[in-house]
Amino acid sequence: MEEITVAAPSLVYLNANKSFSGSCGGMWYRLGMEGDVLRACVWPLPWCFEKTDEAAKTFADFAPDTDGLAAACAWIAGQYEQQRPRWSAAPPLPPLQRADEAADGA
Repeated sequence: MEEITVAAPSLVYLNANKSFSGSCGGMWYRLGMEGDVLRACVWPLPWCFEKTDEAAKTFADFAPDTDGLAAACAWIAGQYEQQRPRWSAAPPLPPLQRADEAADGA
């Protein structure tokens, strides 16, 4: 199986912005600072973090340092591999629509 690379910002970014989200093959992931904990979460497409039922999310907590960030990225990659059938079954994102098409009702 192919290995995935989890895109992640620096701790400086996470501390300033509090969260970062990305996706890979049917799986959304989120890294966020919650107090003095780095929290990682994965859930299936198509909905954003805020619109997804809590029961569909899987969380793990890590130290808020570079080792914790590396461990969180490894955990996310591991979740992708362990739950590959779940991600494959997720509905795709709807196609992007240009603003002028949306205004025309196309």
